[in-house]
Order: sequence, then structure tokens, then C-alpha cells
Amino acid sequence: MLNELQIHNFALIDELELSFYSGFSVLSGETGAGKSIIIDALSLLLGARASSEMIRTGAKSTRVSGSFSHNETSRRLVTEWGMLEGDELIIIREINLSGRNKCWINGRLATVGQLAELGSCLVDIVGQHDSQSLLDPHGHAALLDMYGGSEHLALLGKVDELAAQWAALRSELTRLQRDERERNRRIDLLTFQVDEIKKAALKQKEDEYLAVERSRLANLDRIRQALHYVLDVMGETYDERESLLHSLSTMEAELNRASTLDSALQPLAERYTELSLELHDIYGEFRDYLDSLPADPDRLNEIELRLDLIDGLKRKYGSTVDEIQAYLGEAQQELDALENATTRVSGLDGESRKLYEMWLLAAAALTESRKRVSLRLEKQIERELADLSMESTKFQVRLTPKTTESAVLGGQEDLEFMMAPNVGEELKPLAKIASGGELSRVMLAVKAILVETEQTPTVIFDEIDAGIGGRTAVNLGDKLRSLSKFRQVLCVTHLPVVASCGTHHYSVQKFSQGDRTIVSVHLLEQEERVEELSRMLGGTTDQPVTFEHARELLKRTGLASS
Repeated sequence: MLNELQIHNFALIDELELSFYSGFSVLSGETGAGKSIIIDALSLLLGARASSEMIRTGAKSTRVSGSFSHNETSRRLVTEWGMLEGDELIIIREINLSGRNKCWINGRLATVGQLAELGSCLVDIVGQHDSQSLLDPHGHAALLDMYGGSEHLALLGKVDELAAQWAALRSELTRLQRDERERNRRIDLLTFQVDEIKKAALKQKEDEYLAVERSRLANLDRIRQALHYVLDVMGETYDERESLLHSLSTMEAELNRASTLDSALQPLAERYTELSLELHDIYGEFRDYLDSLPADPDRLNEIELRLDLIDGLKRKYGSTVDEIQAYLGEAQQELDALENATTRVSGLDGESRKLYEMWLLAAAALTESRKRVSLRLEKQIERELADLSMESTKFQVRLTPKTTESAVLGGQEDLEFMMAPNVGEELKPLAKIASGGELSRVMLAVKAILVETEQTPTVIFDEIDAGIGGRTAVNLGDKLRSLSKFRQVLCVTHLPVVASCGTHHYSVQKFSQGDRTIVSVHLLEQEERVEELSRMLGGTTDQPVTFEHARELLKRTGLASS
């Protein structure tokens, strides 16, 4: 339920703070006084599209705040969003000329999408454009299905779920069947690429190892020459010169003898012995390395050919062997998918046929349910319209089978509301026979019926009484008041009879203050209501007849003292 509404710098409104109550509340005022501005501000708070034109002239921003009582749906949503704070729900929306607009739910920043989702379960605003929406048959099915209740909506949900699954399968099937020649060309290309890479039998980092080996083989003679020289110097004796290793051994023996004579020399002698041993070991390793050098003259050519092959693959599939192998995996996966496409097409076709048959069964059950629901809705709307001075009206829900052979959302029929307002007339679509006043009454009848099934706690009627007068206006006021037994009802009205039915009456006035226009709203006391109803009746303060008429209107609804 809407409890409080604060509006700051919105259109003609400077500062406005309103408290609302349960029951039936009416807002009245001269044309252009600003009644619909208040509804527009509330719509903005509940997620409607924002515009900088909403900001009051001369102001930099507008701010609308509202306090609501939770219902089951709103509590669940804010709990999911982590915004639950007690039993009260506070929503704030701010629009700035700079374009930096903000929303808050219980003091936490929120998105406009969250406001809209939350707003749809808090307030239902019904205006003249909503009556006009009855002229569009596309919305009739939604109204009928909503009236059908939870079990009926479960049937609709099953139909739509099957239709969505069927559509997804058909989309994939169409994709697979599209351009068979292109698919075959792709298979040929991928087959060649996969075979080429697999045939190469690449090993991880093979190119790096081969590059090192190629460098060694290309300089094999120079390496042998260097090793022979080193080995000769270290181990051979020639030209009256002792080998290096023999000289080192001789020097080691001399140092050992000297260290026995001078103990201070012992550490140096030991270090030298270690060095001599290391050089003897290196000499052996050099000889082993020399013996291990390859003697195959064709190995270098094999390596060059292998590296040329790898370089060719790099130019096509990746800059490293790892990248080539990764490409091979991706290509093989795509090739498998394409080669299995024919099998997949057959499987999808079978799946889609099975889903379509399931959809037909579910849609048939939905159709039968709609027929039963339609009969109930027709009778109830005719009763509601009779209460609104349309006693002779015949109302019917026409179900027309769809021509499509596809599983579609919404079932296998189109729905349209048909009406004959007068005796002797044949049933015709609302768009062809209903006047503005009749449309308003049909919309009110629909709302009166759905108000018990809908969960929205607050319903606002914005000048839905356009084109209505006389006894119909009396019945309209009574109808709105009866709706307030189930929901909080607010109504913007120009009809004094409707206004007299309200349990609370707000007067909206526009006046000039200096060089500015100000909009104010006042909750009327008993005598003030009499004066406002007199104004709405067209009377003035010096016409007691209209004052008496206004009092009689309030007495009829039990709201005036005797």
C-alpha cells in the first residue's frame, strides 16, 4: 500500500508531501491543476522512463520519494536483492540535468529495472490509454489467462516452455542445414589441415631442440679441431715439452714435499691438489665428448628438412609448436562437429517432432481451459457492465485457431473480446463498436474482476471516467468504492458523484506565487468536501442549491453528518 509520497521540483510542483490511507481516495481539481502530474511523479518513482523535461524550470534536479507497506512479492524481491529493512519500503528516485540519475531502495542504490520490477507489484496505474489498449486484441489473451487463475496459468507456462524448446531446436536445425556446400568445403579444408599436422607428428619444443642440434652439426669440424687442440695440450708430450697434466702432477708432488716442511703451506697445497684432480676429470670428459660427436654426414640434412617442415606449419597454423598443436585440437573438434552434423540433423528433426506433439497436447488442454474460463469471464463481465448501466450488453471471448503449424508462444488460438452494447446488434470487436465511455466501463469491469486475483495492493484510476455521466457515474463511484474493500484505490476524477464516494478526498489546486506557478494538494475536511463538490457541480458560494446537492451526495454514501 502507498503510505507517503514526497515530490520535489517536479514539473509545476515545488514541494509536495502527501499521506495516503486505505480505502477509496479521490483527487479532484480544475483541468490543468496538476492532478495527472502527481500520477506522473508516482510513475517515475515506480520505474517509468525519465526525462530532464520533468525537472521544474530553474531547478537542477527533481526528486520523488515514496513509502509503501510490503506485500508478499515486494518482500521477496527486496530480500533477494539484499535490501530488506523492516516492514516499510522506501523508494527514492532523483533526476538531474547533468544526466546523473540515481535510484534508492531502502537507502541502497538500485537500478531503474529494479524499480520497474518492484513497482509492478506495488501499484497498478490505469489511465485512459489503458482503456484504449482494449482495442488491441493482442492483450486480450493476457487478461483472460490472468483471470483463469494459477492452474490455468500453469497450463500456459507449459505451452510456452515447450514452444521455446521447439523454437530453439528448429533454430539449430536450420543453422545446420544452411549452405550444405559451404559446410562440405569446410570439411575438406579441415580434413587436409588435420591430416597435415598429424602426419608431421610434432613433439613438444621439437623445433628448439633441432635448432640447437643443427647449430652443433653445422660447426662440427670447428668443434673437433678445438677439442683435439685442448686434448693435445693437456695430455700429449711433444717437441721436448711435457703435457699440461704431467706438469701439473709434477708441481703437485713438489708442493706436497714443501708442505711437509712448512705446515702453513698445507692449505694451498690441498687447494692445488683439488684443482689438479678437476683438470684431470675435465680432460676425460673432453675426450668422451669428442668420441660422442656424430659421424653421420646425412643427419644435418635431415634436420634441415625437418625444420623446413615445421616452419611451413608455423606459417599456416601458429608461431610455435604448442600453437600448432592447439590449432590441431580446435580443427579436430570443429571437424567432428561438422561430420556429425548429418546425424545431428536427423536427431534434431526427431526431437522437434516429438516436442511439437507434446506442445499440441498441452495447447489443446490450454484451449479447453480457455473455453471454460471464457464462459465464466463473459458472464461476470456482463454482470459488472450491468452495474455500470450497460444492462443489455452482450460480451464474448472469441477464440480463433491460428494458421501456423509451428509450436508458438501463447497456444494455438488468437483471442479477441467481442461486444454488442445494444439489443439486436451482432457481436463485433471492441475496436469497431465501443465508444470512449463504453471502453472505460469495460476496463473498469475487467479491473473489478481481476482485482481479486491480482496481487497489486494499490490501484490508481487516472480519469478513467471520461465520457461517463448520469446514473452510470453513480454506479461507477459505487464500483470503485467496492473495489477498495480488496485494494487501496485512488482515482483522479472530474465527476462529483464519483468523488462523493471516496473515503478520502484530496483537492489539487494551481496558483501563482510571485512569478512562479505552484501546485498544492490538500486533504479535505467535511465542510471542505462540500465546497469542492459544489465547485465540481458548477456552483458558487452564493448558490446554496449546489451546496445542498453536494451534501446530499455525501449523505448517499454515508460520509456526511445529518
